[in-house]
Amino acid sequence: MSEPLRIAMVVEGATDFIVLDAVISSLLPDRDIEFQSLQPEFSATFQVQPGPTGLGWPGVYRWCRQATSEGRGRVSGSSLFVFHQILVVQVDADVAGMTYQGGWIDDQTGDLPCEKRCPPPNATTDALRKVVLRWLGEPDVPVRCVLCTPSKSIETWVMTALFPANKEVVKKSWECRANAEAQLGTLPRASRIRKDPEDYKSKRQDILFAWHNVRGKLVEAQRFSTELLEQVELLGK
Repeated sequence: MSEPLRIAMVVEGATDFIVLDAVISSLLPDRDIEFQSLQPEFSATFQVQPGPTGLGWPGVYRWCRQATSEGRGRVSGSSLFVFHQILVVQVDADVAGMTYQGGWIDDQTGDLPCEKRCPPPNATTDALRKVVLRWLGEPDVPVRCVLCTPSKSIETWVMTALFPANKEVVKKSWECRANAEAQLGTLPRASRIRKDPEDYKSKRQDILFAWHNVRGKLVEAQRFSTELLEQVELLGK
């Protein structure tokens, strides 16, 4: 029996971890996978332990800077790769419209905000990926690392998976729609989903089974799928 594939994730929150667990499991149905959240840390019941780095995208930023420092200026030099085969770093594209000051971060580079006109969604996500790579101390995405930048948020993926016929989801501009999380909250009561780990866990299998459809519709879903599979393939060479 082959060893489990060890995937570490740095995400904005517990619900993002649950979605990516479902997505990656869908992409690798024949692999035994061990997932671990490096940021934020939480218990088996998804009780979040914020720690010194905090939550949300500022927590991802602080984790990246710490890992980069530990890796002598580049995350690819970090000891985390001794224990994990792939690192996934997730930052929603709405972060491109944020400021460091708003996240209580002292960073004078001025590369946020970096939001571009949408469509196309990748105009903004390409700019954001450069920002995240700077956080990681890397000029390009290093081997064994996968960036995840859903446009405008990972809830766009969730809505597409669970409600593909929704009147907003079917619009060509859906991947540029801000605040898909609010859209989840306006669904009929029986279908409504709160941004809560228990609600998301209850939908994990539905997201897993729908992922092929999601990646066929959304630019960033397809990019993440392709890049994740490429890194897994490289491990086998």
